[in-house]
Amino acid sequence: MVGTVLAAAACALVAVSGVVAVTTGRMLPTLQGRVVRPELWGYGQLVFASGMATGISLRWWAGSLAMGDAGGVTALALIALGCVLQWRAQHPATR
Repeated sequence: MVGTVLAAAACALVAVSGVVAVTTGRMLPTLQGRVVRPELWGYGQLVFASGMATGISLRWWAGSLAMGDAGGVTALALIALGCVLQWRAQHPATR
């Protein structure tokens, strides 16, 4: 139970940081030198946080083969997409 609460708190912190990056363009000081497109970074954090939330919420259905596998694949896909968006935010946009 404590692990779930801590994971949910971490998910909420990532989501709040993503909302701040999308709406204001502000980021943590350690990221300001690397990230070229803060809005895209924020969207990546939001997608990453939704993957974390999916993994946390569907963990209770791990006993069900279909729901456990589908939830795990969905969570993994969202986390991977969030990482790709954050990686792309570190490079200038191509035309």
